[in-house]
Amino acid sequence: MNKARTLVCGLAIASLGISSIAVAQPAREARQDVREAQRDLRRADTPRETREARQDLREAQRDLREARQDRREARRYYNARTNEFRRGGRLPSELRHNQYVVNNWRSHRLSAPPRGYHWVQVGPDYVLAAIATGLIANLILNQ
Repeated sequence: MNKARTLVCGLAIASLGISSIAVAQPAREARQDVREAQRDLRRADTPRETREARQDLREAQRDLREARQDRREARRYYNARTNEFRRGGRLPSELRHNQYVVNNWRSHRLSAPPRGYHWVQVGPDYVLAAIATGLIANLILNQ
């Protein structure tokens, strides 16, 4: 019974690691397909080849949109109260996009960030991080 449980747990952990790789691969392949379809469209000589190349391009663009959507859905949830977030640590690369940056820090009742830093919202909490390196300077945990 313990061997079976250990095997199942091991397989579950392995599948989690593989799933993150599997999500990144379709987007890369879809971008390559879009580039190839665009190249085929430029090289099309007859109206029929042009129609087929446009259809291929539309399908490749649809696949790319779906792959990007899958990647967005696969992003993990971050909680600033974990050991991952501490002074001197680094902000995960997923949280370094503009959608997480707090530009209106006054309305969030935060102090002005020093030059080269910005506030990043992580759930209900805020992290003051260096723009260039992602180095965490301060954490504000909301109740």
